[in-house]
Amino acid sequence: MTTVLIVDACKPSLVMTSEIFKDKMTGTVVDIAQSGRETIEYLSEKTPDLCVIDFDLPDVDGPALIEAMRKIFTGPILMTAYPDKLVEKAVTDHLFACNDASAWVSKPVNFDDLSEKIDRFLMNGYRLGKRFKSDTDTQLVGKAAGRGKRAPKVTGKVLNLSLGGAKVQIDGVGKIKKAQEITMSIALPVSDPRAEAKTRPAVGETKIKATIAWTTSGEIGLKFMRLTDVQRRGLENYFRDRAPD
Repeated sequence: MTTVLIVDACKPSLVMTSEIFKDKMTGTVVDIAQSGRETIEYLSEKTPDLCVIDFDLPDVDGPALIEAMRKIFTGPILMTAYPDKLVEKAVTDHLFACNDASAWVSKPVNFDDLSEKIDRFLMNGYRLGKRFKSDTDTQLVGKAAGRGKRAPKVTGKVLNLSLGGAKVQIDGVGKIKKAQEITMSIALPVSDPRAEAKTRPAVGETKIKATIAWTTSGEIGLKFMRLTDVQRRGLENYFRDRAPD
């Protein structure tokens, strides 16, 4: 049975959005929240299949809440909002690396628009994070097999990156196994380039923990474990000058 969480301070909007889910997917369990605080409390206890978050909440805006949600929820998040330049700027500044939340649903919510997003991100499992082209060198370090054993290390080149993982071209695939935990070292911006347009952000080595999702001849896929706020900002800053893959 599908469970969705709808977060909106406007009761008519809550009802309208709930009815769309019930009409589209019979038997859907719809839970509701009316603030960011209620949302985080809910997600600390339950894991819905999808969340729909309104941009204008009494205690937080949609993008800030979505960033907080990503720390504890890995499923698709859709955002609803009345068309406005402020909304467009917030999406461009804060949600550009997300396929789901950046494809926001215009209010008043209509069946066709929301239904298409449900199909794409819930029913068809479309990738939630955008992938960006990369040509950055990296080193991958695995765990040592035991006391006195050296940790396996391989070098490679990152072919693409997202907030969820990376595709890396490496030599010595035999040293890497699926599901293995590794640490990826990569040079990322360590300051926000939007703060001073004339100032080039500093670059520093960042170490991100990941697991091996898949391997092929010469390439591997990484799934990042939980990112810190600094790592997330560094990746987002890295993405800004790069085209989606």
